[in-house]
Amino acid sequence: MQLNSKKQFYIYAAINFAFFITITFNGYVTVFLQSIGFNSQQVGSIAALNSGVGIFSAPFWGMLSDKLRSLKKVIIFTLATGGVLFALIPWFSEINIGFSILFLLIPLTMFFRMPVMALIDNWMLRNCKKENLNYGALRAYGALSFAIVALALGSFIVPNTGPVFIFYISLIFTIPPIVLIFFAKSSGDDQGMDKKRLTFKEMKIGELFKNYYLVTYILFTAVQRIPFHGAMMFLPFLIYDVGGQPERLGIIMGIKALVEIPLMMLLKRLRQKYPLYVLIIVATVFFVVECILLSFATSFTWIIVISVFHGIGNGLMIPSASSYVFQLAPENLKATAQTVLASMAAIAGIIGGLLGGLLIAVLSIQQFYFIIGIMLAVALGLFMLSLLIGKKILGIKRPGLSLV
Repeated sequence: MQLNSKKQFYIYAAINFAFFITITFNGYVTVFLQSIGFNSQQVGSIAALNSGVGIFSAPFWGMLSDKLRSLKKVIIFTLATGGVLFALIPWFSEINIGFSILFLLIPLTMFFRMPVMALIDNWMLRNCKKENLNYGALRAYGALSFAIVALALGSFIVPNTGPVFIFYISLIFTIPPIVLIFFAKSSGDDQGMDKKRLTFKEMKIGELFKNYYLVTYILFTAVQRIPFHGAMMFLPFLIYDVGGQPERLGIIMGIKALVEIPLMMLLKRLRQKYPLYVLIIVATVFFVVECILLSFATSFTWIIVISVFHGIGNGLMIPSASSYVFQLAPENLKATAQTVLASMAAIAGIIGGLLGGLLIAVLSIQQFYFIIGIMLAVALGLFMLSLLIGKKILGIKRPGLSLV
């Protein structure tokens, strides 16, 4: 790695480290809602509203960044606005206008907050491609900061202060990534082309849907994310059911993130040996095993142990999924492709939130996790079938090894 590239690597690593601290606080939204008396169906409804907003917000910000030829400007604006709104959530939690104002405020917050990760991923991938940097290693710095903060929140901060505190400190931690991104010199901010702003007609968005493997992966994401969102969203309810404290959710989040780090560091070697779709398949297998095992969990300790499977799956899935979409999307639509994927995940989140809240109200939490484990297995089977159809029946060459 050349000296200039090494310097750029550590700049991007610092951005990831700072940004993922802000992401850590998102996990405590459910814990906060649970602490002020929201039941599983109410939590699921807010999650569904968040996802409904995400359907429009993700492609909107992605297309805007492609149109403006500047990911940095859009990232800074959404990160700042989402950070301010997130800090206001506890202040408005007692306002009732026939229903809790949180049913409006939280989705509004997520309109700005949810797409940021996809935008930063796309920005990082562009820079990694142009400067020959290890994207998985960069992502590992984010997992490291996430793990440190999550463990601190779950071990002693939230159990002693309550979940309200995290909304206030989140605003402070939003400042460092904004400053770092603002001053970072990015070779990938021009979307790989000249900086002329395009009309939406000139962008030719329809080109996204001419790639069979990109379309089938987007559909797989929609199906897979229905149970996946539910598994993460309702974990505080499982913790409570087995006699644990939901405020200690951060311990599980932190352990998952620690497990992700070595896998992300190894991604460069893995992608040189295996196509990204293989890594995505293996990751999903670990998610299936995790959910099935959670259906038999009887203590908080067992949930912690089982969370290792999620960490392994996430360590493979997070960088592989972003790289896979980046590999398949047209050059001038890479940000749009990432956010279209996020939009499909949002659609799945609507179903996952509503379905999860209903199932938990009717069945036991353990039965819920068993069902979503089976649903994940079905989604995986459909994805593998699409790969088989593409090659054997349609004669379309599968994506090769990825360089990013």
